[in-house]
Amino acid sequence: MIIFDSQMKHNENIEDESEDKQLYVPLFPMRKKPSIGSSQISSQSTSQSTQMLTQYRSMQDSNEKRELEAAIIKELMKDKRSSEFYAVQENWISQYKLYLYQNGERPSILDNNNCTQYIIVNEAVWIFFKQEYKAHPDIICKQKHSRNNDKRSKTVEPTINRQTASNSQSNYELPLIGMKNDSYYCYMHSGLQSLLSIADLNYFIIKYIQRISKQQLLDKKKQNIVSFTKAYFDLIDQIKSSTVPIKINTIKTLIINQFHPKNQHDCHEFLLYLLGHIEDEILNFNKDTKSTYINFVEQIFKGKLQTNIICQLCKNKVKQIEPFLTLSLAISQSKTLESCLDEFLKEETLKDYKCVKCQSSCVKSLQIVSIPQILVLHLKRFQFLPQCHKNNKAITYPIDILNFGNKTYRLRAVIVHTGNLQSGHYFTFAKRYHQWFLFNDETVKAVTKKQVLMQAAYILFYQINENP
Repeated sequence: MIIFDSQMKHNENIEDESEDKQLYVPLFPMRKKPSIGSSQISSQSTSQSTQMLTQYRSMQDSNEKRELEAAIIKELMKDKRSSEFYAVQENWISQYKLYLYQNGERPSILDNNNCTQYIIVNEAVWIFFKQEYKAHPDIICKQKHSRNNDKRSKTVEPTINRQTASNSQSNYELPLIGMKNDSYYCYMHSGLQSLLSIADLNYFIIKYIQRISKQQLLDKKKQNIVSFTKAYFDLIDQIKSSTVPIKINTIKTLIINQFHPKNQHDCHEFLLYLLGHIEDEILNFNKDTKSTYINFVEQIFKGKLQTNIICQLCKNKVKQIEPFLTLSLAISQSKTLESCLDEFLKEETLKDYKCVKCQSSCVKSLQIVSIPQILVLHLKRFQFLPQCHKNNKAITYPIDILNFGNKTYRLRAVIVHTGNLQSGHYFTFAKRYHQWFLFNDETVKAVTKKQVLMQAAYILFYQINENP
């Protein structure tokens, strides 16, 4: 991170530069329905840029619209009332950069010792991004002094990033939209906001529905075969086109037989139910249409666990391999998530099982033989025997590096339950655009790493580090 102002405090909510940002920083943010008549932009722009904005918002997404966007940015950069300037990653503004070079001009560019380039924009441009995309570039640095007096910046020859949006799954990070709760649906909202923060899942859902629709495989008769997958696709589309909290009507209808709207329910049970139905739909659709679409639920979430049972006397061994979507971990003997995993995998002597050959005692052990891309860990806080109660014990968990199998993982989302077995509330913390956010029904707000780590976690989502 580049810091100009020595008095500026470090932002705990910005990740350091070592993280793999290619996966999450868009070439251009995902297009959404623009908001009409932005008072903030109008108050900080010239009359010419206001006219250009009106034309821009009436255009369909195209090369002409991107060119107009670059011209708008150039016009907004003339606004002398913007007192602050920001260095943002060039991925967000590469079309503007190309536009300037094609017209014989050069943008203000910063580079650091790692040869990472950032482009200086003013406050009006940053607000433009935020309003039009319902998202914004990370602020790499702020400066309140004039660009002309900034001797620490220098102009360098550019390397234009021509990677198209379709080649980057980063474009499948979604806007920060809350969900209206008119009943007991906080369990569903928390589960969905966690899943929606997984760009790979959004990518596969969108591509899956688009492809089967394009190939005319999804007629009215077959829509029921993929009803859960189509509902998730429609939810993504609803989020992309909204600027206010939304209602999740279709999924509510699909789950009503299992999750009655007047009762409170378990978020872990909902996640298993939803992902299980989506996977079943993929398999059934492939079978009915003789297709070979990827089972992306298996590809993203499923690992494999081998159970070994060994006789202590004759050493006879019985083994069984089973897939898992989540791992449920006991917490009574542990203080950390790592020790919960160790406790889950450790050997135990079986009391109610005898060797099939010699009837001697056996030892059971578990072994991870295949790891998932997204590791979902469920902490067993609710106990029903010998009596019903909730265990509120504090379990610490890592945010940057969790060792599992032969790989490392980083935290992607945390679901929290407050209250008891009779009444309670769910909310989630999830990471999008390099920052942590709290999703609490309709409320969405930025939080720090420290706040995320202070929670009594119920379900944790860890994403594999492909290039640790």
